[in-house]
Amino acid sequence: MRSLARRALALGAVAAITLAWSGCSAKQQTEYVAGISTQVTVPRDLKAIVINVSVGGVQQFCRAYTVYNGRVQLPRSLGEFAAAKDPNITDPITVSVVGLGEDFTPDSLNPLFTACEFGNAKVGTNDVRILRRSRQPYVLEEVLFLPMPMKFSCFDKECSKDGETCKAGRCQTDTTDQKLLPRYSPDLIDGTGSACFAASQCFAGAVPAVLVDPNDCTYALPNTPSAPPVVQGAPANPIKSAGDGINVEITYDGGYTREIIDKDPVEGFFIPDPTKPQRFRLGPGLCDMVKGLRPLEPGEDPSADLTTTHRITAIRATGLCQAKGPFQPLCLDDQLAAMGTPGEVSSAPTTKTICKPTELKPAKSVLMILADDTENNGIFYTGGGGTGTGGADIAKSDLVSAALADPAFKNTFIGLSFFPGSAGAACTPHAVAVAPDVATKSRPGIVSAFTALKAAGSLKPKDAALQLTGALDDTYNTLKLVTDANRRAVLVIGNRSFDTNVCGGTPTARAATARTPVGGNIDTYVALLARDQFVVPEPDPPPALPGAQTLADAGSVPGSTTHLFDARKDKNQATDALRKIVDDLATCAYDIPVSDPPADDVILTYSYPTAIPAANQPAFYSITRDAACTSDGANANGWGYNTTTHRIHVCGQACTAYRNTLRNAAGYAAQYGQPSLAVPLFSHRGACAPK
Repeated sequence: MRSLARRALALGAVAAITLAWSGCSAKQQTEYVAGISTQVTVPRDLKAIVINVSVGGVQQFCRAYTVYNGRVQLPRSLGEFAAAKDPNITDPITVSVVGLGEDFTPDSLNPLFTACEFGNAKVGTNDVRILRRSRQPYVLEEVLFLPMPMKFSCFDKECSKDGETCKAGRCQTDTTDQKLLPRYSPDLIDGTGSACFAASQCFAGAVPAVLVDPNDCTYALPNTPSAPPVVQGAPANPIKSAGDGINVEITYDGGYTREIIDKDPVEGFFIPDPTKPQRFRLGPGLCDMVKGLRPLEPGEDPSADLTTTHRITAIRATGLCQAKGPFQPLCLDDQLAAMGTPGEVSSAPTTKTICKPTELKPAKSVLMILADDTENNGIFYTGGGGTGTGGADIAKSDLVSAALADPAFKNTFIGLSFFPGSAGAACTPHAVAVAPDVATKSRPGIVSAFTALKAAGSLKPKDAALQLTGALDDTYNTLKLVTDANRRAVLVIGNRSFDTNVCGGTPTARAATARTPVGGNIDTYVALLARDQFVVPEPDPPPALPGAQTLADAGSVPGSTTHLFDARKDKNQATDALRKIVDDLATCAYDIPVSDPPADDVILTYSYPTAIPAANQPAFYSITRDAACTSDGANANGWGYNTTTHRIHVCGQACTAYRNTLRNAAGYAAQYGQPSLAVPLFSHRGACAPK
């Protein structure tokens, strides 16, 4: 009797099953050795596995195994079953491995355990967290290694179509090209050979990767010939990198788990330009998870939720070792450490709770931009000029456009209007409140509107009446209609007098009324982002503009930091203004479904994407509950829940620390002219939170 499943070897994170056609002939044995590996935490995320083998679509073997019982226990013996009599069989062999969040016990009622009903092996049912499948023909007289990695990118991702399996968060073909598989060697399994990947040594110098292109997730090791130069005027990146290799570690869900990825174009990274060997690009599926959005699948409803099942929230790289390949195991101690089981013993909870981090959705906010579109403010749109330390060498409208791309703004709806704008609309309220395009898609429209005003002759004439009061009337009236927003605000951009008394009152009076509950609790910010090109010579320092300070003060909460930002001489003021608006409107408040209020033991976490582990900087931060935090700015420190608005708020130092992390992430990316790195917040049940 030939054996199709001969043995298994369990060492650290890797199990091996041997699938063999062997006989008494003089021919060499023909077999696959499947290595089952993982870097998820055991038993928090993985408590049992079921291994299924079919030949020609007919199930030949199926068995369940516990993964942890005080010590790591991956399968050690798979038993035997009858194989076909013809050693030249051409039917494909399919190996499937299912990972479950439920313990395998004798009294379990899970059909995957009781009867090995593999038809019930669907992610999301029967506590199945992940399913990995590989189909390939036999290669006669060869013993080949078949890797079966159980990567966190595929946890909770169901691929229901025949012939598919999950790879890097996407449903892809389960067919494996056997010609690419290496000949089997024990070193490919056990992590004890000289060729294993020494993660603890190779990642000792890991540093935040430099973003090169956010569209295709291209990154580089900082301060190497492969890294892009910093933008003109930006400080040099102080991070030093050692070595001429490249390896990459990704962090998921605000610090929940980390994985070292392979040099692999599908499930890891690849080098797009051989002349820049330390510049790398993530596989398309992993790039989805950086952005938090997956592509629409063929035939899928366009209204489908395209949010990825998990999110990559930090990317670190190191040059100390050559790139880890898909057939190279972690060294034994590193395998155990990756699973959270040093010495094969884990402190991870054995609770029956299925640990699934949840990305929090920022509370809805609305921002209306009002910009002076006269020639006086032309440098805002066109750039150029300027003689002081903050001279307008670039179009400040580009800075605003870049700020609108900040991932923190994902649920802030944005509109744009101009003043004077259309002639004759100064003091005549519209019959229906002006409806700016308050939708995420409005961002490209705003960028286009700014770009259009760069064209010669498109701006209103020099010294045209500003008519700001009428523009504010329409804007405040519009924002009052948005009743489901957590925060509502107006950003006024100009460089002339802000105190003109028209329309029966001043802009300051309008802002003061708008800031009251009757007026809508609407904030008003004032930004002087470019000097008036007709004021020559340029004064140093620039004169205060009448009404600017009083307008900003009237539009802010008493006692809060100023809402006036003057970047005519100090470029940093432009960045400060935009960061302040991001902080106020897009952070520390999160909408929660009415049907799913947070439990008291919830812990919130977020990654620190620019952390340097070697400098003892934490990879993530945690926020615990403070029941007093029920509104923005409440006197508390932690997260709390408002049962009326159904929002989670983050208060005090916890909010300040989070905003500082966002600021650091934005600054790190801005060195290279890139939009801010995303720093989403995640909710975990207490027993599941990363430690």
